[in-house]
Amino acid sequence: MPNQDPNAARRRAEAAEQRADRLKAEAERRSQQASNMYGRFAGGQPLLRGHHSYRSARRDKARADAASERAIDAFKEAQRADQHARWARITADAKTEMAERLSKRDRSWTPADFQPGDIVGVRTFQTSVDTYRVKRVNKKTLTLDGGGGGWDDPKREYDRVLSRTRDGVTVTNPADLD
Repeated sequence: MPNQDPNAARRRAEAAEQRADRLKAEAERRSQQASNMYGRFAGGQPLLRGHHSYRSARRDKARADAASERAIDAFKEAQRADQHARWARITADAKTEMAERLSKRDRSWTPADFQPGDIVGVRTFQTSVDTYRVKRVNKKTLTLDGGGGGWDDPKREYDRVLSRTRDGVTVTNPADLD
């Protein structure tokens, strides 16, 4: 997993959450500002063509409309930042969990630890663990049964294996096999 440092991932998540909070506050401020700019039109009086206040009223309405659009854009940016912060938190939690799992190992997995038919839990993405049946044991990787008759059989390096199950016994630390 690239950049497996859970502390760095946690710091990135906290920074993303702080940015999302700042953007939410900015969006609220812009929304309130736009709402205040519409104060002149609160009574429902229509704009009267030919009246001496018509040009300034159009200008004020255009400014209020522009401020509303900026507030909407700020809310959208805040929502995107909030989604990014949530994903960063999920990733940080997953990296912490993975680091804890890996720290409990006394040695790395080797080809001698596997045989065809074993069930393995492997890390597929930063936050995902999938279970496969071992199809073939190779020097550097395991060929796993993808279920598509050979067309979609993934290969995973040994450092991505989190557990091995054989005859109903699951092993998460390869040193327990010695």
